[in-house]
Amino acid sequence: MKTLFLILSLILGAFPFQNGGARFGGGEKQVFVVHYKWGVLNADVARVTCECDSIMFHGVPAYKAKIYGKTEKFCEAIVKVREDFQGTFRASDFRPFKSSRKAQEAKFNGGETYKYDWSANKLEMNITTKGGDRKKSFDLEPGVLDVNGLYFAVRSIDIAKVSDGKPFSVKLAVGDNIEKISMRYDGREMLQARGVDKAMAHKFRISVTSGNTFDNKSDILIWISDDEHLIPLYFEAPMRLGKVVGRLESSTGK
Repeated sequence: MKTLFLILSLILGAFPFQNGGARFGGGEKQVFVVHYKWGVLNADVARVTCECDSIMFHGVPAYKAKIYGKTEKFCEAIVKVREDFQGTFRASDFRPFKSSRKAQEAKFNGGETYKYDWSANKLEMNITTKGGDRKKSFDLEPGVLDVNGLYFAVRSIDIAKVSDGKPFSVKLAVGDNIEKISMRYDGREMLQARGVDKAMAHKFRISVTSGNTFDNKSDILIWISDDEHLIPLYFEAPMRLGKVVGRLESSTGK
């Protein structure tokens, strides 16, 4: 399930924000349906909810965000999955202040907590697994974001800054590492997909260069709305076993 959140959030890194701040506001909520196809299995298997609230954090305007996913009831007879990402990030540039992930899959319960010390440029991770807790430390690079910040930062991307089609990188604190992934803007096109209203959209292509979950020979494709809200509408991701697609089911509060 963690990879589903990556698909929803991997739209930009620390670079092409629009001047003038975010294009979203507190109280917004989007719900996505995740569909999995492999062999005889061809069904909606999960839902992911993304929401945020405006807050003040130590006197600084910020957002408190939550991205939560769970499997549909029929899937839970096979495996029950829950993923809960929570985090607080600065409103001006989506820099994370603190974040966490809690995960449940079958008998596994674990996750991570992240502490960002930007004055010392250090990220401290505490990872909880069945084998116990462990800690990791990283040097913070400019522009490192977390899952929550990345998802909502897509709402403030400056399309003009990426319209040349040149690849750009995403730096994301997730799991027990800081991942780097190459992305490219493929332009505007008419999105026509099952379960999604026909609409013009901005298309992004993600090239995964390492890892064991995705098919590294194929790209992940994401379409976001061609309007002032820039909401993710649809994604396609080849897996090593089968294919995952996701579609926007509802969006409120914008």
